[in-house]
Amino acid sequence: MSHIPRPKSVLTAYLDIGLSVSAAFRTPNVIALITVVAGLVTFSALIYMLLEGWSFLDAIYFCVVTMSTVGYGDFSPHTAAGKLFTILYLFVGIGIFVLAVTAIAEAIYREFRERTGRE
Repeated sequence: MSHIPRPKSVLTAYLDIGLSVSAAFRTPNVIALITVVAGLVTFSALIYMLLEGWSFLDAIYFCVVTMSTVGYGDFSPHTAAGKLFTILYLFVGIGIFVLAVTAIAEAIYREFRERTGRE
């Protein structure tokens, strides 16, 4: 007869998930990718400030919303240079964003499996 593990409490499950997320964000790959994303967003925001005349907050907001493919549409470049830069930014940014999100999800999953002993 196989042993069926006793279900954990919801609180314990949340604790395991929270600790797994915390540990995942301390892994070198995740830290490196978050740094790359932050650097790209900051650099691109500075470019948008110059090309479009946006504030730093508006430029950061546009970069994050665009990179994550949410695209609310409340900001968009109006200059030709801004539009061309956006095309380049999308090709680079979306790929890096997906890579970072994937690495974060994999690290959380790996940490959770190790913490709970589940496959």
